[in-house]
Amino acid sequence: MAKFILMLLLSHVAIWASFYWIFPTNPVYFYISCILVMAAVIYLAVYTYRKQERLQVLIYDGLLSLQDNDFSISLPEDIEAKNLHILQLFNEVADKLRVERQSLYQRELMLDKVVNASNVVTLLVNHRNTIVFANLAAKQLFDTTDLIGNDLTHMLQHHGEFLLQHVSTEHAIVQKNSESGEEQSFHFSQHRLKLHGVNHRLYLVKPITEALYRQELQTWKKVIRVINHELNNSIAPISSMCHSGLMLAEKHQDPRLSMIFDTVSTRISKLSDFITSYSQLAKISTPQKTPLNLIQCLEGLKNLYDFSLHSENNVVSIQADISQLEQLFINLLKNAQQASEQSEQPVQIQVNEDLENVYIKVRDFGPGMPEKVMTQAFLPYFSTKENGSGVGLTICRDIVEVHKGNIQLANHYQGGLVVSISLPKV
Repeated sequence: MAKFILMLLLSHVAIWASFYWIFPTNPVYFYISCILVMAAVIYLAVYTYRKQERLQVLIYDGLLSLQDNDFSISLPEDIEAKNLHILQLFNEVADKLRVERQSLYQRELMLDKVVNASNVVTLLVNHRNTIVFANLAAKQLFDTTDLIGNDLTHMLQHHGEFLLQHVSTEHAIVQKNSESGEEQSFHFSQHRLKLHGVNHRLYLVKPITEALYRQELQTWKKVIRVINHELNNSIAPISSMCHSGLMLAEKHQDPRLSMIFDTVSTRISKLSDFITSYSQLAKISTPQKTPLNLIQCLEGLKNLYDFSLHSENNVVSIQADISQLEQLFINLLKNAQQASEQSEQPVQIQVNEDLENVYIKVRDFGPGMPEKVMTQAFLPYFSTKENGSGVGLTICRDIVEVHKGNIQLANHYQGGLVVSISLPKV
């Protein structure tokens, strides 16, 4: 623009100079010089206008791209130096916005992955009580994918009645009965926040059944250790006294005393075995993992129990505590063999693997397990057997969990119970 104004001033000076110097002697040359000066001014004006127009078009198109969230735009820097800094500044701003947009997108993507991978149910509700966000755990808990856009109260009335009475509370412990009759516990919390200046409510529902189970199990273990200690302290002197009584009865040849002391000794022995079986529940320690072949480990148990082993590979490598693993399979095979007493088919063990985990299925051919019993099978001291201690499956679950694995029970569609175990290879 400054250059254009300077050219206008120079053209005026040229015209006035021509008027004073050329016009008095030769008017034709004056007119020609005026026409040439005006032509030069018009050409310069058009040229400058077109450059400014092109610059405006470039910036306008660039701004439209930014408005459409297209931050890949980059303006060509082929305009003269005086306007070059405008294009450079625009490109720098676009580059910065592009980097920040990519960073924001990556953070949003990571947050979305974290929220959807979490087992904590997350619901975001706006000021109209409409659900505007729900993660995957929410869709699984409420057993519906039709959450976003629905009224929260209406949704809870149809899919989450167990939460309906707690919607107005800040924190609560909520119980829910599953279809199988198992009671599940959740921690419910509500948080208020503003998004884009609008009030929202964030509802979080965290499953705590597993945490309560672990806490209950730890409490039982402490109780067992205390009882075990006190009973052992009492049994030892009683056993010693019974032994002395038996010796005296034999010395005096009194059969009645011998019978009495023999009965007491037998009951003490039974009580000691009872305490020993229960104390195992409190002794599951951190596994001392070593490399081992799971197939070889199972083959070694065929001397104790009759079962058929199926595996695609003869070598299935795993890092585990071999003593705890043997105890796990002995407990499962013992239960499976007892359940299959009326069947001629031996217990079946199926082993599969992938790159990260090993999967073991132990199937018996008994009557299976009722759903109500199955939900309580892993609880300490729960047993349906007349002489059962109720700690076998609890110990199995403890061993699997200290190995960072998972254990589940299910009835086979052709009959019998299937115990499914997954263990990480390392």
